[in-house]
Amino acid sequence: MDNNINSIQKRESVKRDYNIIADEYSAEFGRKYEDIEVVEEFMSKLKADSKILDLGGGTGKLTELFIQRGYNAICYDFSKEMMRKSKEFYPNVPYILDDMIEHFENNSFDVIITFYSLFHIPKEELDKVFSNIYDLLKQNGVLCFVVQLGNGEDFIDEPYLKENGKKVLYFNFFTKEQINELLQKHNFQKIYEIEKEEVGENELGEDGNNKIFIIAKKK
Repeated sequence: MDNNINSIQKRESVKRDYNIIADEYSAEFGRKYEDIEVVEEFMSKLKADSKILDLGGGTGKLTELFIQRGYNAICYDFSKEMMRKSKEFYPNVPYILDDMIEHFENNSFDVIITFYSLFHIPKEELDKVFSNIYDLLKQNGVLCFVVQLGNGEDFIDEPYLKENGKKVLYFNFFTKEQINELLQKHNFQKIYEIEKEEVGENELGEDGNNKIFIIAKKK
């Protein structure tokens, strides 16, 4: 990847991509609960009245599931087209359209979940993001995220755009050591971990690189 590309350009590639593919992505994944067994494991660790921030929530499908289960959940994403699909699919889901999580006071949430979005955060911004998440969580609050194992960062192919989607989408890969260092540095204790094979023709990332799901508690 070109070392001259800055974090703003990386983020803009992600926002542009999801705005373009919102209809196609939503048709396949907008109502489909992926990795539901991990979500169920996650919910088993929550208090009945938990307040949840679904960070990078896209169409809001997980937010809707949390609301159905009785939680107080909010969807947060920076793609206006994903928000449009959310309003179409799940009109009752509270939705905030923005790129920065500065709408809330510290200790506002029991839970923050960031499924399929943390790997789009530029490496140089990860410390800030984890610090913000820590501040937003209440004491003993829970963080759940998924990343893809690998090394470095790159612009990857967008499968929905076919030949026009070559090397257009920023993607950040993680080693297990990097994950553990981030958690330790930002005072999170890992309480659950599972590794799964990446499958499906429209899955992002690199073939052969597994996904890893982490649940961690704020110390």
